[in-house]
Amino acid sequence: MRKILLALIFAAALPLKAAEIQFVESAPDETVYGSTLAARPAAVWLAMIGSAKKTLDIEQFYIADLAGEVLEPVLSAVKDAAKRGVKVRFMVDKVMMKESGKSLPALKEAGVETSVIDFKKAGGGVQHAKFFIVDGVEVYVGSQNFDWRSLKHIHELGLRLKSSKAAADLAIVFEADWALAGGAEPRRMFAKKSKAAITSAKPEKAVLNGAEVSYSLAFSPVNFVPKGADTEINELLNLLDKAKRTVRGQVMTYSLEEHGSKRWADLDTAFRKAAARGVKVELVFADWAMGGKADRDIKALSKTENIHIKIASIPQHSSGLIPFARVEHLKYLLVDGETGYITTSNWGPGYFLTSRGVAVFVKGRAAAAVIEDIFNKTWAGPYSQPVDPLKEYRPVKRI
Repeated sequence: MRKILLALIFAAALPLKAAEIQFVESAPDETVYGSTLAARPAAVWLAMIGSAKKTLDIEQFYIADLAGEVLEPVLSAVKDAAKRGVKVRFMVDKVMMKESGKSLPALKEAGVETSVIDFKKAGGGVQHAKFFIVDGVEVYVGSQNFDWRSLKHIHELGLRLKSSKAAADLAIVFEADWALAGGAEPRRMFAKKSKAAITSAKPEKAVLNGAEVSYSLAFSPVNFVPKGADTEINELLNLLDKAKRTVRGQVMTYSLEEHGSKRWADLDTAFRKAAARGVKVELVFADWAMGGKADRDIKALSKTENIHIKIASIPQHSSGLIPFARVEHLKYLLVDGETGYITTSNWGPGYFLTSRGVAVFVKGRAAAAVIEDIFNKTWAGPYSQPVDPLKEYRPVKRI
């Protein structure tokens, strides 16, 4: 009896199973990219989807499949989940239905519930988040679209989070967006009493590569955030305001587009203020950002003391031009070598103020080590060159 009591006391003293985080990087074929500290998305997605027993909720910007390519087995896994009795729901944005419409009929035929959200009508932007939830116990969030090119020919970054709390928070967003797609009024999206559990004030501890880190979640747009949850742009600006030594990161594009009656400069101002107090800012933008509206804003930012900017151009594949591919599509920052920010949002007002997005803020050296490894391979790699403020960049050929 004494042994049993001791065993019960010891078991009660043990901490609950910790949440787990895994970085997942898409490394374009025939490039030097691919951190050994991160997994690859196709294998992770197949493992997660294949493990689903009860529910699988997927919210994506769009679906783009090609026969014989890497997304095909992933979509097959989604169909198989539905066929074995898993309740599968798949939601995409209306603006990309010309592409998604090619894959939705087969999903429906397999028993997947599908829905199309018109986020432009509701919030003015698009449903740009990319996430899915498995059995209410784990989630995937990242820059990867449900696109075969995102898995094979585009540089991307995401996170696998094994956490029932993260799953519950993402479920609040999914259910609200699903209701909106079904005709619910935007103002009633978060009318239920569900309240976010993981915020910057209440981050969750997690294990990453054997080390302890902590993370919190944040959402966009500003007027479509669950009760008690953090707003992405506010948390991003707070992070930059606290920067003391370094800010390093990359994103596809950057813009101070008009919002309402004036140019939106909140993020630009935050970068400049950090640089003014001596913070070394290093940013990489994709070549897709140049030769268009973002060109002027990126060049202007590069002229600021302590701000260093490079433009990355991933070479074409040996098979020839692949439409809408071979690009830096990651969206992340690392501040002071300690706090990471991984998001589904590009850096412009439309993403933070009118479009659906999801962000994860991760604190800890283990997370920083992964981000630093990915950043260094880009910054010091063969595809990045300092931006030239005097150069007339031509738009990149995408098709």
